[in-house]
Amino acid sequence: MEETEDHEGHFLVPYVFLRKCVRLLGAVDELIDSGFEEEAQILARVLVETRIDFEYFLLLAKETPEWALARVIDAKMLEKLKVLKAVDFKFGDAEINREKWQQIEEEIRGRHTDGEIEELRRHGFSGMPLEARAVKTGNKKLYDLAYRLYSGHTHATEIHEHLRWRLVPEFAPELEKTLLPAVQGIVCDCVATVVRECNRWAGNPLGISD
Repeated sequence: MEETEDHEGHFLVPYVFLRKCVRLLGAVDELIDSGFEEEAQILARVLVETRIDFEYFLLLAKETPEWALARVIDAKMLEKLKVLKAVDFKFGDAEINREKWQQIEEEIRGRHTDGEIEELRRHGFSGMPLEARAVKTGNKKLYDLAYRLYSGHTHATEIHEHLRWRLVPEFAPELEKTLLPAVQGIVCDCVATVVRECNRWAGNPLGISD
């Protein structure tokens, strides 16, 4: 995808999802190798989100790929614009071109209704919450696992995980046995799904048979 001439941006969005998954896979691998299995769960949750988002993008792109590609890019630009407005178009001593970004915002608004703009601002290109996207893509069980089991590790108050050897000593060893395989299984499944679908999007350059 990096080497293909893509003047129309056909590979742009799938490439971004694929690149993110590959980098997350490397980061999870590094954490596990260093003994940080619990911390790896945080990135496992990010991978679940990435897979759900990519599969929802594919649903949108099934009938109107150009529209879906543009919608993803517009949503990301609005997200960046929100950040720039929050810092008054300044990062340290560097000033960002306010007029250029205002022009970008006007162009995006010209392609969407006010209601659509609000949806894009709140939920990204999908216009709906992540759980709803998970249902639409058939990933509700995966979503429930990621958000019921792994979400706690993203919060500072989830300290009981570090106390389980004192709080539930009879349960802690069994948890340790299942923790790593569960994380690895989810990570591999999510990455494999995104790789397979990106390969299909690109016309099967890897020669993978269904």
